[in-house]
Amino acid sequence: MVGPFIVGGGIGGLASAYSLASAGHRVTVLEAVPVPGEIGAGIQITPNVTCILTRWGLGSKLKEIAGRDTPESVLIHHANGETLLRMPGGDETEKRYGAPTYHIHRADLHNLLYDLAKPHITFRRASRVSSIDPSLHQTFIADVIIGADGIRSVVRDVVVGHSQQVRYTGDSAYRFMIPTEHMLSDPDLRPLVNKRCVWAGPQKHLVAYGIVWVCFRREFRGRKLLNVAALVEDKDEEAGYSWTAQSDTDGMRAQFLGWEPRVTKLLALVKSPQVLKFKLMDCAPLETWVHAQGRVALMGDACHPMLPYRAQGAAMAIEDAEVLGKLFSHITHPKQIPSLLKAYESIRFERTTNTQRLEAEFRELYHLRDGPEQEARDARLRMGMEVQDALEKGQAIASEKLSAVECGQRTRQAEDDAQYGYDVGQETDKWWEENGATILSIN
Repeated sequence: MVGPFIVGGGIGGLASAYSLASAGHRVTVLEAVPVPGEIGAGIQITPNVTCILTRWGLGSKLKEIAGRDTPESVLIHHANGETLLRMPGGDETEKRYGAPTYHIHRADLHNLLYDLAKPHITFRRASRVSSIDPSLHQTFIADVIIGADGIRSVVRDVVVGHSQQVRYTGDSAYRFMIPTEHMLSDPDLRPLVNKRCVWAGPQKHLVAYGIVWVCFRREFRGRKLLNVAALVEDKDEEAGYSWTAQSDTDGMRAQFLGWEPRVTKLLALVKSPQVLKFKLMDCAPLETWVHAQGRVALMGDACHPMLPYRAQGAAMAIEDAEVLGKLFSHITHPKQIPSLLKAYESIRFERTTNTQRLEAEFRELYHLRDGPEQEARDARLRMGMEVQDALEKGQAIASEKLSAVECGQRTRQAEDDAQYGYDVGQETDKWWEENGATILSIN
């Protein structure tokens, strides 16, 4: 048994705390804010994460919160309203990956993880970490320190040995929620309630899907909401960095002038206090996630920050957490800690790097400026939908068109299978079977 300290009590920190505590360790979480909680809006819990949370006993609670509100289909539209691609959702996704996709509020996920972990850990509120010295034992004594303190990580500076500056990506995200009761009387908006829709346009895109917000904000509790994120190129680098900055709603609407009527109607339903603007930040890739002395490591956005273009930020942090818990369940001597942390890094590095690459590719796909590349994208997606519709109707399709579509679908399906069909717990168990004896020999 070791005594890990986790810096940060967000989704990744709580997931790591529970995973390590379940492995038999005395875990302390240091959280900077007096009242812990998650800000933001909706979050997609994809099958690669649902399988972890289900193993942790949260499957029934997730289903209770999200119900069967998984979108019946996923639609990609051009900014002018043309539907370019229709993909199955809901039951079809669950059949393929063996686990459902859920859409819930970030606050609800945080609350579930907090309630899960709290009986098994020490959670210290209002405990801001300003510096770490791995060579000294000062206010707290910890066998292991896990930096789960996000994009502006203090722990990361210790691991890399210098201040690692975050950088503005040039994009910002507007996030807000619309009560779906306001949409039901409009025949244009009513069909959007049970779908996940993306509108792609020059230098920006908008995504919308339904959630039920259970835990917070009395006026919204238990109500069905449409979660909307509008991601735009934004060169206003002078604006301050904040997770909670309220936005100029009229300015946000102005960026979508000329888009199709459904988008205009959605944005017209938004009230100013409900819109938050997030500047999307990144940092340079790290050479290592583990301090040279082998007792301090990073997880989640502290070492592999994810942009929101494939909805895998929380997913990658929860995967990190399960790997840490599984590896540290085998420890028999404190001298094994450095090797276990390096094993964690080796298991996770390629997976998170590939996910970051896909996030960037999806951003480029959605934000193409009008022109030849955008026209080629639209034609490719449009042809795929035409072939899909023809197959469903039993109609004949030209062999060259079918071959081109099948090739593109295989590539996209392979990417989705690799992302959503991945079970990090199984991969970690496999790694341990092949390599664990080497670590256990250290004592």
